Amino acid sequence: MLCDLFGAQGGVLEHNVSVEVVKRHKRSSLARLATMSELVRRHVPELGDDAQLFCLTSLISAGALASYTPPSPSLLAAYADEPALGALHMELRDALRVAFTSMLLGVLPRS
Repeated sequence: MLCDLFGAQGGVLEHNVSVEVVKRHKRSSLARLATMSELVRRHVPELGDDAQLFCLTSLISAGALASYTPPSPSLLAAYADEPALGALHMELRDALRVAFTSMLLGVLPRS
């Protein structure tokens, strides 16, 4: 559900609300992002200042990937009817692992 909320944040939840609500939400989001970034930096210190970029991109990706799971009944039927189409399907956990690993490798400093 949290991933669904991240996915809906920019396109749905931040529309038709007051400026004060958006500001309060963004301040809270920045504080939580700072906490998350510090935790990541503690375990992967070589990220340095890029820990925040990694965390933000991870949250956005989790929201986007979550919108594809679970597959709709018509999508499952298409996979059953034409198994080759199933190559496009990934479980959320696997998709997140691939995305986070790719992002992590992308933001690590190069020597």
